[in-house]
Amino acid sequence: MGVCFLDDALLAGKMDAQSYIFLVRLMTKALGHYDRERVIADSTWFQGIPKPGLDTLVQASHIKHLTAGKYLYQAGVTVTGCYCLLSGRLRISMMSEFGQTFAVTDLDPLFWLGDDCWLPEESRGIEAQAQVDSDVLVIPRRVVLELGNKYPILYRNLFVEAGQRRRHIYELMGSMVFYPLRARLAVRVVALVAEHGTERDDGICLGIKLSQNDFASLCLGSRQRVNKIFREWTDQDILALQGDHYVIYDLNRLKAEINVQGV
Repeated sequence: MGVCFLDDALLAGKMDAQSYIFLVRLMTKALGHYDRERVIADSTWFQGIPKPGLDTLVQASHIKHLTAGKYLYQAGVTVTGCYCLLSGRLRISMMSEFGQTFAVTDLDPLFWLGDDCWLPEESRGIEAQAQVDSDVLVIPRRVVLELGNKYPILYRNLFVEAGQRRRHIYELMGSMVFYPLRARLAVRVVALVAEHGTERDDGICLGIKLSQNDFASLCLGSRQRVNKIFREWTDQDILALQGDHYVIYDLNRLKAEINVQGV
């Protein structure tokens, strides 16, 4: 396998896990292929599944390419499988009957989604949209259901992961329900910086391109009010838009905004 020397470097302590993951992704993308066997074997969902079971998943899987703006699935669509994001970025969103969109989260590569495929067949209540060109590993629902019946440890793995994800959702819902818009926006920006920020001389650059409409969806606010808050933070030298990316000059002051009262 083409990444064996990276495995050796990781095990020998010569490379940290974050660098390892980055280089593996870079190499697989450059080589024009993905190691589906490795991706599936490394998933927390499938830990403890014997090799014959993993082989079944690999053989049944395929890779789906999404261009920016295309949907992996939409609300109201029947569940057909589970997925792993291999490259790019997916946004998970909910939409009200009045057309307002709440962006729950943006997913990064190697995130597994579609765990609702184990539930009785029904339509989804959320949607997943590619924010940039993305590749997704797809495993049909029928195959994972048969695997669960044969290897019950799969359901234990899902139970543990569901508990962890549920805790994060509760934390997010708490901030959306109880915080004013200004604090909600700060929570989202701080979280995005932690995931996608790159330090440089003048501050921390948010490494993904997001519009103010995106931020409005992420914090349940209007674009106009979000724009007003960003202007105020820019005037206060907390952050600024440079080109297509935001640069945070003072992360501590941004975090302090989470405790500020008012809109």
